[in-house]
Amino acid sequence: MTMPSLIAEHKEKSTIARLKKVYSVLDNAYMLARNENMDVRSWFGEDNTKVNSEIFFNNIKPYLKIIKDCGFDEGCLTDGYVKTLDGRNYNEYNKNANEYRFVLADGTQVMIMLNIYDNNDIDNFGNIKVDIDGYRGSYTFGKDVFIFDIKSTGIYPAGMKDDPNYQFKDFCNKSKSTDANGRACTAWAIFNENIDYLHCNDLDWSTKIRCK
Repeated sequence: MTMPSLIAEHKEKSTIARLKKVYSVLDNAYMLARNENMDVRSWFGEDNTKVNSEIFFNNIKPYLKIIKDCGFDEGCLTDGYVKTLDGRNYNEYNKNANEYRFVLADGTQVMIMLNIYDNNDIDNFGNIKVDIDGYRGSYTFGKDVFIFDIKSTGIYPAGMKDDPNYQFKDFCNKSKSTDANGRACTAWAIFNENIDYLHCNDLDWSTKIRCK
């Protein structure tokens, strides 16, 4: 392999390693919080996204190493728009007052968003977004920004094989222009241990998990 190819391969392996690490850290914190504070259904008392996002943070905070806590203020996230996988501007999360943001000890930027609480939909009530290389990098879904779905039973990488709403073929495909394209890349990167979706557009959970 040429030197540029080796550097690119090393960078992609490093991305996967960092992503796996933050997944483990967040899921473990959530598990400990659930053990300590009982049923997640009892955490939230009103239909308010900001209130519930902060409640969720306060429950997992004791089990995390945090170097900066911005709450709903600017300063913990990269300035500018996060990009979709196909290169479009998506959201200026640093200015989004509905995301609770903080920075972990390793520099990972984290933002929590709990949707309006609904007793009938407790197993799909929010997400955690992470920027694994902090203030550096491309600030792009599927490259350095990844999403985890919050459910009552745990934290799950977005874009699971059986996800009925955000399927990999449509929401992790750089040839598509779907809303938040790249949000469904997280599960693929963790479980298939590659980000080959950056290099080809015909990957499939069942038939083709690498470009070559």
